[in-house]
Amino acid sequence: MELSDWFKGFERGISCLAPEQRASFFSECAKNCVKCGTLQIYQGLYEKARGDLDIFFQESNKLPGVRSEIIEKDSVYDLYFMECTCMLHRQGYVSTPLLCECSKQSILYVLHSLWKEKYFRVTICESILRGSQHCKIQIETTNNGNT
Repeated sequence: MELSDWFKGFERGISCLAPEQRASFFSECAKNCVKCGTLQIYQGLYEKARGDLDIFFQESNKLPGVRSEIIEKDSVYDLYFMECTCMLHRQGYVSTPLLCECSKQSILYVLHSLWKEKYFRVTICESILRGSQHCKIQIETTNNGNT
């Protein structure tokens, strides 16, 4: 059996999960993935921005393949990725848009790791796996958890 055959079953399996179950499943995958390097990149941006969200997202524009926009100061941001960086997709193993939940959970994990006092809502607006030219993720924040 080829590894790609195993991933066909993986795709079918995650399609059977309820959205809450997929979020829980992918949150663990996301944590493991970002701890392998991505988290350190964003920690560096956080330190450079001294915890200021607006500066953090302005600085993220300097990362290769990343673009961001401040939609509403101190609360709403659009984050764009010009290519899918998931190695499972890049190596041809997984192509379902359900995989984008992992990206959402990755962003949530990074943000919660850096801003422990804030709550975030992350919405995938567009994604490459859904047929878009880029991934567009909207991030909203509040201090009280009512997102």
